[in-house]
Amino acid sequence: MKAYQRFQTQWFETDRKYLEQSYSILDDISKFQCADFELDESECIKSLPYNLNWDDIKINNSNYKNNNNNDEKSENDNNHNIILKNKIISLVDDSIVLRTIGIEIKILLLMSGESNFYIFTRCRQSEFSEATAVCCVSKELESARKFISFAVLEKKPKEEGFLIKNLKRQEIPHQDNYIKPLDLSEIEFVYIDNGDNRCFLFLTRQDQNTNLLMLGDFYSPIQDKSNVMFAGSGDLISIKQFEIRQTKRDSFINYRNMNNENIQCCNIF
Repeated sequence: MKAYQRFQTQWFETDRKYLEQSYSILDDISKFQCADFELDESECIKSLPYNLNWDDIKINNSNYKNNNNNDEKSENDNNHNIILKNKIISLVDDSIVLRTIGIEIKILLLMSGESNFYIFTRCRQSEFSEATAVCCVSKELESARKFISFAVLEKKPKEEGFLIKNLKRQEIPHQDNYIKPLDLSEIEFVYIDNGDNRCFLFLTRQDQNTNLLMLGDFYSPIQDKSNVMFAGSGDLISIKQFEIRQTKRDSFINYRNMNNENIQCCNIF
């Protein structure tokens, strides 16, 4: 027992240097890589990352100006966003430490039509495994309805690939950020992988003074360095902001203790 406590102390001292380490998809784009990504009708991952051809990320920057002008933009102006359509993005190297600390991912998305956005954490060497934690945000076609789910990966018998098995699913409360003529929704949320058995997702609706809190507490801890991958499928997934930051494991308390109403998912699918 004392030896294990000694290891924990050594791990924490080693991991402290990773606290506040951060990656921004727009500011640190050279630290990310991109590849094609496909899901079949049963949500089976057809191609494992080691079979994919990783390449540089291309930003839709035809009219992007790298300055702080205040020109008004139309609602569907995605010229400086990253468009995900059957694409998967990951860090180039396994640089995420979850041994004694966690990660916080802040995301601002535009979603149109019927589309899905996936977050995969606890990946190693840009590969999926049964230890991978999965979070999915999905939008229905021609509807403002959006859902968040936590899932795990199950190995397909006698085949290369994994099935995505949803364990929790929650509808996002209606928000006033849906543009009906464009079938376009904007969604901003924080995803936290605590590094132990728990992952959290927080979505704040400041306009109506309420929060959505969702917890997945069925994951296996990981001790080695790992990677983060995220992907999009469907009509349109456009990333406006995306930042990964290493943080203390209790950082989720800052969101949980907001003086707003909390909605906790408890449905098992």
